[in-house]
Amino acid sequence: MENIKNFLILIIAGIGIFFDIFVFRFTSDLLILFLIGLWTILAYRYKFKGRVSIAGALIFLTMCPFLLIFKKDLVAEKSAIWAYMFLVVGVIQMIIEYVKENRY
Repeated sequence: MENIKNFLILIIAGIGIFFDIFVFRFTSDLLILFLIGLWTILAYRYKFKGRVSIAGALIFLTMCPFLLIFKKDLVAEKSAIWAYMFLVVGVIQMIIEYVKENRY
């Protein structure tokens, strides 16, 4: 049952990020904060390494030039925001991993 809850949270976070980037025509700081919080919970529960968040950031960053080519400026801006957020979370995760490794 716990795995189903974790998977449901993962699906909600993924759909929320997709909707924020491609569907909503406004930028909501509260929505971004909520979804980053969900991602942080998932990273803790699934014990994701910092590399997973960094990979997500690189995916969003890679999308930006293509979106700009196709004149999707708002979508590219949102994608860049998510890239930055995932980079922040990934760097914090990697700092925590580094501290844990050197502590023992």
